Amino acid sequence: MTNRKFLLGIILVALVFGITLTGCPTDTDPTYTVWTDTITYSEFTSAFQTTLNDGYYARLEFTGSLWNQIAPSLTNEGKFNWTESQIKNWFIGRGFGNTEANRETAWLLSINHGFLASRTGSLVYMILK
Repeated sequence: MTNRKFLLGIILVALVFGITLTGCPTDTDPTYTVWTDTITYSEFTSAFQTTLNDGYYARLEFTGSLWNQIAPSLTNEGKFNWTESQIKNWFIGRGFGNTEANRETAWLLSINHGFLASRTGSLVYMILK
C-alpha cells in the first residue's frame, strides 16, 4: 500500500509539473531591436539636408562603418524589441498598405541595419534597426 501511495504521489507531482509547463505560453517569435521617432518635416530637412515628398518614404541600408558611427548616439528612448508582426503593425499604423508593410518589414528584417523615413503632412515617422 505504501508503494502505491508513493507511485500516486509521483504521478500527481508529474501531472502538476506537466500542466504547469504546458500551461505557460512560450514566445518563440524572434524579436528585433528597433528605434522609432517622429519629427516635423522642418526638423527632418534640417537634420538630413534632403527633402521627402508628402506621402512618400525613403530607406537606407547602413554599412558596418556607418552603423558604428551611429550606434553610440542611440539611447533607450524610442527603443523597442519587436516581433515581425509588431514591426509590420508600425508600418500599417503610419498609413502603409498591407503589401507595402509586408515588403518594408521584410526588407528591414533582411538587413543588419537600416533606416526608413515616411512623411505624412508635416510629420516624418522614422524607424531604425
